[in-house]
Amino acid sequence: MKTAKENLPIETTVIHNMMDRAVEIQKNCKEQCVDFNIMTSGSHPDTLLLRWTSIDISDPDRPLQYYRYECFYSDGRPQHCSIHYANQEEANRFFKGLSSVYTQEFAIDHKL
Repeated sequence: MKTAKENLPIETTVIHNMMDRAVEIQKNCKEQCVDFNIMTSGSHPDTLLLRWTSIDISDPDRPLQYYRYECFYSDGRPQHCSIHYANQEEANRFFKGLSSVYTQEFAIDHKL
């Protein structure tokens, strides 16, 4: 019988490398940073994306929530890329093409 780890489309070491980076992000986050996801995108083949949500609650009546991204090679090494869109249609294609392969609400919990 296969375990959940064996069913992952990426290696556990890649997850640990990327989630170690997520721990750094969470520790240095000026806002609240949660919902860390390792994702793939049809528009960025051979790239893994680390996506998280940052929530700015400096104005409690109007909190601001943003998705943030960092790119990684398929072996878990960081790469310097920028996610941007030329127009709304391109942005929609990007969002619809995302697929989550690993999720961790709080980065610090990934090795527990």
